[in-house]
Amino acid sequence: MSNPIKREHDKLSLAKDIAERENIVYQFQTTGFLDRNDAIEKIKSIQFTDVELATATIAKQVQFGSIDLHQADNMLIITNIQFQIDFLKAKLAKLELEDKENG
Repeated sequence: MSNPIKREHDKLSLAKDIAERENIVYQFQTTGFLDRNDAIEKIKSIQFTDVELATATIAKQVQFGSIDLHQADNMLIITNIQFQIDFLKAKLAKLELEDKENG
């Protein structure tokens, strides 16, 4: 049986991570500005804390190739951020569905 407080914390943490990344993408789409260091830090930091996301990222890199983010253009950084957003949204939806199914 899972701890409901931990699950709620996990869901809030996921929502926060999603919002932070969506803000980066939105700012880039609306102004053309990308704080590259912040974006790269967001990409890398979550890969250290989320094993599932790190595994999915490695699988994607094997399929499409890998490049050092500091050498990447802005669109590749945004693509990586969007990949994380999509992954985190799916993970959050799964948790919410499990909670709904379990009452």
